[in-house]
Amino acid sequence: MAAGTATSSDGAATASAYRPGWENFSQATRTWFSDAFPTGPTAVQERAWAAIRRGENALVIAPTGSGKTLAAFLSAIDRLGRLDTGEAEARERPEPAGGVRVVYISPLKALGADVERNLRRPLAGIAAVGPALPISVGVRSGDTPARERRRLREHPPEILITTPESLYLMLTSAARETLRTVETVIVDEIHSFAGSKRGTHLALSLERLDDLLERPAQRVGLSATVSPHEEVARFLGGPHPVTVIADDGRATPEVTVAVPVENMVRIPAISDRRTRMEQAVGSPSIGAAGRSSGLARAGTGDAWRSDRALRRAMAAGQDVQSGRTGSAGASRVPGSAGPARVSGSIWPHLENAILDQVLAHRTTLVFVNSRGACERLTARLNEAYAARGGSENAGEPEPRLASHAAPPSETQAPVHRESWEMGTAAHTEPMPQGAPVIARAHHGSVSKEQRLDVERRLASGELRCVVATASLELGIDIGSIDLVLQVAPPPSVAAGLQRVGRADHRVGGRPRGVIYPVERTHLVDAVVAAEGMRAGTIEHTVLVTNALDVLAQQTVAAVSAGDLTANGWFATVTRAAPYASLPRRAFESVLTLLSGGFSSADLSDFSPRIVWDRATGRLSARPNAQRLAVTSSGTIPDRGMFPVVLPEGAEEAGRRRVGELDEEMVNESSPGDIITLGTSSWRIRQITGDRVVVDPAEGRSARLPFWRGEGLGRPAATGLAKGVFLREAQAGLEEPGSTGESEAEQVLRRRLMDAGLDAHAQDNLVALLREQCCATGVLPTDETLVLERNRDESGSWRLIIHSTLGRRVHEPWAMAIRERVQQVLGIKPQVIATDDGIVLQIPVLKGRLPGAELVVFDPLEVSALVRSRIDETALFAARFRECAARALLMPTTRPGHRTPLWLQRVKAGQLLEAARQFQDFPVSVEAARECLQEYYDLPALTGLMERLGSGRVRVVEADTTEPSPFAHPLLFGYTSTLLYQEDLPHAEHRARLLSLDPQVLDALLGDGGLAGLLDDEVMAEVEAELQHLASGRRARADAEGIADLLRELGPLTDTELVERCDDTGESGGDDVQEDSGVANGLPAAVRSAVDELADAGRALRVTIGGREHWVRIEDAGDLHLALGTAIPESVAEQTALDGVNGAAARISAARSPLNDLVLRHARVHTLITPGQVAEAFGIGASAAEAALRELAGDGSLVSLGDAGWMESSVFTRVRNRSLARARAAVAPVAPEVLQRLVLERAGLDEAGSGIDALAEALAALEGVWLPADLWESVVLPARVADYRPAMLDELIASGEVVWQARPGEELALGQRGSGRTGPGERGSAAPARADNVVALGEIAFFPTDSALAPVVGDALAWAGPRTEQDGDLSEEGSEDERWRQVREGAATGRSFEPVRRSLEPAPKAHRAPARRVRSRRSRRSMVAMPQTGGQTASGRLSSVLSSTSWVRISAAPASTEERAIAEVESLLDRYGVVSRDVALAFGGAGGLVPLMPVLRRMEDTGTVLRGGFVEGLGPAQFAERETVDRLRFLGQKPAGARGSGTGIVLDLKDPACLVGRGSAWPEPALPAGIGKVGIEGEEAGGAPQRRRGASVVLIDGAPVLYASDSLKVLISYTSEREVLTRALGALATARQGALARQGSPPGRHRTVVESLNGVSALDRAVSDLLRQAGFVSDPRGMRLAVGPYGASFSR
Repeated sequence: MAAGTATSSDGAATASAYRPGWENFSQATRTWFSDAFPTGPTAVQERAWAAIRRGENALVIAPTGSGKTLAAFLSAIDRLGRLDTGEAEARERPEPAGGVRVVYISPLKALGADVERNLRRPLAGIAAVGPALPISVGVRSGDTPARERRRLREHPPEILITTPESLYLMLTSAARETLRTVETVIVDEIHSFAGSKRGTHLALSLERLDDLLERPAQRVGLSATVSPHEEVARFLGGPHPVTVIADDGRATPEVTVAVPVENMVRIPAISDRRTRMEQAVGSPSIGAAGRSSGLARAGTGDAWRSDRALRRAMAAGQDVQSGRTGSAGASRVPGSAGPARVSGSIWPHLENAILDQVLAHRTTLVFVNSRGACERLTARLNEAYAARGGSENAGEPEPRLASHAAPPSETQAPVHRESWEMGTAAHTEPMPQGAPVIARAHHGSVSKEQRLDVERRLASGELRCVVATASLELGIDIGSIDLVLQVAPPPSVAAGLQRVGRADHRVGGRPRGVIYPVERTHLVDAVVAAEGMRAGTIEHTVLVTNALDVLAQQTVAAVSAGDLTANGWFATVTRAAPYASLPRRAFESVLTLLSGGFSSADLSDFSPRIVWDRATGRLSARPNAQRLAVTSSGTIPDRGMFPVVLPEGAEEAGRRRVGELDEEMVNESSPGDIITLGTSSWRIRQITGDRVVVDPAEGRSARLPFWRGEGLGRPAATGLAKGVFLREAQAGLEEPGSTGESEAEQVLRRRLMDAGLDAHAQDNLVALLREQCCATGVLPTDETLVLERNRDESGSWRLIIHSTLGRRVHEPWAMAIRERVQQVLGIKPQVIATDDGIVLQIPVLKGRLPGAELVVFDPLEVSALVRSRIDETALFAARFRECAARALLMPTTRPGHRTPLWLQRVKAGQLLEAARQFQDFPVSVEAARECLQEYYDLPALTGLMERLGSGRVRVVEADTTEPSPFAHPLLFGYTSTLLYQEDLPHAEHRARLLSLDPQVLDALLGDGGLAGLLDDEVMAEVEAELQHLASGRRARADAEGIADLLRELGPLTDTELVERCDDTGESGGDDVQEDSGVANGLPAAVRSAVDELADAGRALRVTIGGREHWVRIEDAGDLHLALGTAIPESVAEQTALDGVNGAAARISAARSPLNDLVLRHARVHTLITPGQVAEAFGIGASAAEAALRELAGDGSLVSLGDAGWMESSVFTRVRNRSLARARAAVAPVAPEVLQRLVLERAGLDEAGSGIDALAEALAALEGVWLPADLWESVVLPARVADYRPAMLDELIASGEVVWQARPGEELALGQRGSGRTGPGERGSAAPARADNVVALGEIAFFPTDSALAPVVGDALAWAGPRTEQDGDLSEEGSEDERWRQVREGAATGRSFEPVRRSLEPAPKAHRAPARRVRSRRSRRSMVAMPQTGGQTASGRLSSVLSSTSWVRISAAPASTEERAIAEVESLLDRYGVVSRDVALAFGGAGGLVPLMPVLRRMEDTGTVLRGGFVEGLGPAQFAERETVDRLRFLGQKPAGARGSGTGIVLDLKDPACLVGRGSAWPEPALPAGIGKVGIEGEEAGGAPQRRRGASVVLIDGAPVLYASDSLKVLISYTSEREVLTRALGALATARQGALARQGSPPGRHRTVVESLNGVSALDRAVSDLLRQAGFVSDPRGMRLAVGPYGASFSR
């Protein structure tokens, strides 16, 4: 028993000793109590009153509902309200203003409000019985409005109900004055505090409270589950003794374990939720209220007894009746066309069993272990209740909260958002309108108003069931609960007792609870929990000792409330039990951190919170310290939760807040989604950066929310208890004899029966243990570990370590095993740790797979390994973030608003990197301690290794062909972890697309010109901001302002100080001498400030480079070590002491003092040079340059070549601003300007001539894949005026150009037709005929010196007879195989002639003209005569192959980076601007995504600019500077000159055509007097189709006219008649030229225009326009006039 702790036990012999406590109450108090509780006080109450009456601190331990809270309060109420005899008239006299007399501390805000309501009864009852003084009661919590907090401060209540966080805030603000009269502190549910940092925080607050009082306040602790008593008593009393009052005669709770199915391995399949709801909603017996008279219970009438029966039912397409008479549950939905969907999960059976229990009792409380399960189960229970049609005594449908009334629009029919067969587990089913609700959810993410409404309705009996998490675990009064149900075993025995204790919550009541396992392995945990709850063997509470982050927060808060001394504060801190053993060095390290003693370049931005005068020990607060301590208070970590609120104005009938959602859940949601929160459905209206705005969506199918990271894992003590049970149970698993069960098994079953297991649970548990024994030979126990080995589906090894010790032991053990496997086998395995074991995945190995030697360690070895590796884990990073926030190192920029979790991680990561250079950075030390003691149980792990070494624990190896029963849940967790965290296929795909080697990019692109990218004005602006010379950045001319300047900027001369201060006042002497930097006189304010800093020992004068500087005292040591600066002897001694033993000592791998000084200097300047650094610190230029190069080598500085160096973060800042300025300087041009630039670069504005023009055109189209027939029919003739096929053949034959084929889109999609065309229809995908040759799909041309050009190999003898080098193909398939190689890009020809021949239409057989008169004799034998003149397919293929010589080609040996760079350069050459639309339309696979790393790198190096250069191309546009200038020049054309250019006709498939791809089609228009505005008729169907042969006429880059492939349909986009006329003329000329090139005979092509914008071409106005362009009249419209040689008749 701890010192200072006295224990009183129950017993009749000692009961009389406590009568004085009861008898000393006033007559009014005793009368009221006797009337309210006729049975009188309990023994615990009498003993508590006696101890409190004697002024002792008391820890009262009694079951829930035994009157502990009343026992603690009644003494205070009697003392505060007592009137002496003859002073009844004093009741009417006003009391003088006093303070708080009793402080009640509740762990939950809801519990505090509940206690405040319950206090009204004794206060009113005692006042009604007899004379008593009035007693005021107040509640202060985080939900208390500011106006109420002011009232409490001005008129403090005598009894204050609060939370630990609110008590801390009161002690840190002016409200602490109201606490100077406190006499008693009551801590309720103390077990929920003692073992957490929240309790450590509270312990310091209680000691701070005692410092305000004349004498320490009496402390009373209350709990039902405390172990050990002495440890919690020590936590409560601190240095003072505590009397423990325990109720040893508590009632044993009645706990049972129930399984709703006979066999948990073969669960009967029943209709799924959708089918059951359809049956309920579709049943004609359901009325307006959603009730049914004859609907059977889901899960009974529609269950299949075997899988075979289920398969028969599904094959027959109809439901199988179970044979239950009158059952409608298995009937199909009317009108359904197939069998009901089924589910083999245990959850429907659990839901039905729970619903049966709810309907059999008046009130039921269902506990689950997570908020997500809470919402899910609540929804399922309501669905199942609706499916049964509701209960006749259920009353009216449950009304919604007043503030959540559904708008009229919500009365529409439900809309399904999920599919029929997928995703239903994450959604609720739509409920019928007015359907009754039997259960509601209660958890911490539901709003306070909803929780209070649920509690009120449950207490009043209006609500039958509540599904809750730990939010109702503590002592909130929710009325009389008949039964408690626990889904899945409780997290601990203590939690189970608290939860079951909610049932029969009254004095002398016996709690009742039922545990429902979800998995077979849960049965073992359920037995252990049930036995522990019956025996009362709860887990031990361990105090969180010496938490340095909490100490830092409380230190800032205490100092901000008033100056302290270090010794006095240390004495206060060590009075608290968690800090009784706090080392003085650790205490001083926290003071050093808070006062800015950890001085380095990386921490120069950290502003000290306090001032610590080491000479006097005085602690004082810096400005804003109190605000920081208040706005970032408490120990509950910020998880980045999103508050869920109603829209503005919806709070008239209540508060706006609905609840909160996990950040990940919000990131996966979007406006319009419907979610469930607190049993209600809500439609997301808006998602902002810090909240989710919702509207009610009653009765809608909704998505269930989820929350990540709930629970720490099983305690090791609970795991040992589970191991003991398995060891004892194993003895009862002997094979039964011939006469039945063995005696041992009978003993086991009796034990299970005594533990509360029903028959199904017993059978399933015994079967599970038997199967596990058969699989592995033994069970994992407290004395046996099982190492199971088997192979997975891929043949890799799975090692499964079965252990019961819990995740807190297994996770550090898994870390050590991973290191061991890496050392022994040379591989890094995938390891997952759970509460029941560890899973390792190891690839296939040669030889024997090691066994126990991989998992057994020396205790010292495993301890050292875990300690040395802990700071490399993700757990440490997460804990560091939370510890830094508690220590006030990461203050929120907007108090009251959420800080995104990703931003917290970024800030914490930067702080962690800065802290790594110090040996004992307090936050790092605390994060490691938290990991090793709270999240990891390192003592339990080393204890296990000791037992393994001594032989008390053994490892049994077992090889299995398939995973054992205990392994199944472990493997499911392993798969889930990999699926959702480490092995995302889309993440792997994204990484493959985006992974470009930065070093390769550096080599290919170069780093030159970085300095030229930076804007001089921006650099000057940033320099002024960094140096605090800019307006609004200057410091105050006081001590703290100058201290901040010295901390951020380093050493400063008097002149520099004056330049950076505002309101300096008048000079106190002579002017400052600019040349020397020495001030003969300073402004009065500055002189006063520096003198104050010097007198306080916070700053001193030193000489650097021959000039006098002011420096911080913390920087003096570095200056002395780096520069040899002379410093006072006292400062040197203190520096040397800190370097040896001080908390701020650096590690050996930290930067040198000189490098740290140079880096700090670089952080507050833009461009620095060796000469500048040498002048600033008075060192040589060579030493300065060496320091700069070292810092650039470790990534701290960026080298800008000859210009100098720049610190990384400063460079990013300057670069971003320079780029932003460059982007803002470029006004976007119209899309037609970009089209003009593309036409100009393609040579289409003025077509060239000759073979040189063709060479330039092919170089510009490098790597562009186009349909084979498009090259010589459209693309090349448009760029070369005198294009002839021989010109292309000459370039190919000379080796300057190579062509390559690949399958086209149609062939890639599986349409293996020839792709050849019939006469006059090039490129149509005609079906293959016997005489056709499979045409080539797409072709690209490459200059042979291109990095992307295929490599030309050996020649192929395909033009003559087949040779041996052609392969071993069969004679029949040789030519087809050769042509396939050409089509797939493995071979190319020395000319383009084979492509032309393959595209020619197949010659038709010569046929005689059809006879109109036929001899009758000839009809007797209609025998077909042989046809002549045709050519077989094989003959035509031979002709194609023999038309040229062939060579092998292979893919270019270019890396991914080189290909990306080449593609970017090609796009920039052709289009000038690269954007998402351009890359998708004209680039390679993936669009812009795979090109972004190259583009970003090119932007960083100044090769390209990024901005909005062209309207409508999106925000991500990249272009070269010359291109931007050219675009601006082209865009400066006067407005009146638009439309004056010549018309250019482009095929829509031409790569130079941006219309419809890079730029949108304009709205159709016609000149005045022609038809109507827009399009009429069938052409009004959106943008024109990009069909083969369709073209567009461009004038000045703008689309003016669209023409279909046959000119049948024309669409005008201009209202200017002259522009349209020129466009029509250009179109006619282009078509006539194309027909002439084809050499088509006259009349072969009758090109007739039938409509213009839907207006008939026969219309007078339209025909006149077309006639001017060279069209002539035709019965169908206007026909293009073509002469005998392709020329028009007239123009």
